[in-house]
Amino acid sequence: MDLQFSAEYEAFRAEVRRFIEQNRDKAPTYADKGMKHPKRLAWQALLIENGYAARTIPTEYGGYGAEPDILKSRIIAEEFAKSGVPGGMAGQGISMFVPTLLALGTEEQKKAYVGPTLRGEIVWCQGYSEPGSGSDLASLKTAAVIDGDDYVINGQKIWTSTAKHADMIFCLVRTEADAPKHKGISYLIFSMETPGIEVRPLVDMTESAGFNEVFFTDVRVPRDQIVGKPGEGWMVANATLGHERGMLG
Repeated sequence: MDLQFSAEYEAFRAEVRRFIEQNRDKAPTYADKGMKHPKRLAWQALLIENGYAARTIPTEYGGYGAEPDILKSRIIAEEFAKSGVPGGMAGQGISMFVPTLLALGTEEQKKAYVGPTLRGEIVWCQGYSEPGSGSDLASLKTAAVIDGDDYVINGQKIWTSTAKHADMIFCLVRTEADAPKHKGISYLIFSMETPGIEVRPLVDMTESAGFNEVFFTDVRVPRDQIVGKPGEGWMVANATLGHERGMLG
């Protein structure tokens, strides 16, 4: 069995190395603080343009539009790692929410959120965990009731990474109070600037605040800001969690 890369893949590896050497001076460094530092955003845009980030995301949603090729993806990862030059952005928005939305979102939602998220212009946080739920996520109690064209949300989330920096949140809420706990949940997306949201950083023993509590008091979210149908949030949430496991792996 021949386990060597073919000439096509070796040529691609040389192409990746050439890009890195020609552009390493444009890459952000540790000194370029902040998720939206101009140098970080410019680097992400350059990587997308050349197919080294968002490689297989369709062009109509802001990606590069390449066909999936696991070997080329592996070569890109290897060469960026060896060079010490940062690869594309990752995280809750790009790695978890974007693939969920591409699979389950509406066309309007994809057009509105995928491109800006890939470019780093929208930072997301994940509103899943609650103080009283522990490992039983489906027992969540944050509730959303319909009032006209809106959901009105009240409740609390905890361990919310990046909440103090986030522009948007994908959030699990209970919309059908009488349904079985796995059936009465919906997956809403909304701005962290929405009135009624309070973020409180959780300072740990290292004196840093990597997590946050998020409180919702009469937060109004348009009913079309739902991914999937009402009561389908558990299915959508598990799709996101699948992508989270892939990101962490």
